[in-house]
Amino acid sequence: MAGSNLTKTRLRMILSRRLRLEDPKFIIENAGGRLVGDIISPTFAGKRDRERQAMIWDALQAELGEDARKRVGMFLAFTPDEWNIGEDDKPAEKKRKAG
Repeated sequence: MAGSNLTKTRLRMILSRRLRLEDPKFIIENAGGRLVGDIISPTFAGKRDRERQAMIWDALQAELGEDARKRVGMFLAFTPDEWNIGEDDKPAEKKRKAG
């Protein structure tokens, strides 16, 4: 797979499949020629940051080989609850619109 174009869509597919992510959400940007971002999924519950990072990099290396580090930068992994911390503290106008 090395040498082929790594798109945001392909990266989502690789990580979703290899990590068997439950209900994943991705925020991906291109930064200096590398894809970087955040992954939000309940799959990360109960796992420490180090374990999450190992999961992500193991999946990328299995799919992309050594090319992974050239094409992908930092990805942080969150559970939905971690991602939504502070949602209850949003301005009242947001709460009114929801109701």
